[in-house]
Amino acid sequence: MADSLAEATARLEAAVERLAAAAARPRSAGVPPEEVAELSRRLDATLVRLKAALREDGDLPDDEREG
Repeated sequence: MADSLAEATARLEAAVERLAAAAARPRSAGVPPEEVAELSRRLDATLVRLKAALREDGDLPDDEREG
């Protein structure tokens, strides 16, 4: 399970990088704010699920255990 969690974490980090790059583009790039907001909500939900899975597996760093 640790491998799949590591892979999921890597994919999530890559998605965050893509989101940051998209957010850094000028608004004229055509990314509607509603899409960015929806992606942000989905990302937040994914982070919550990933943290819960890591807590169950005991792989969450101590500074992340409270959130």
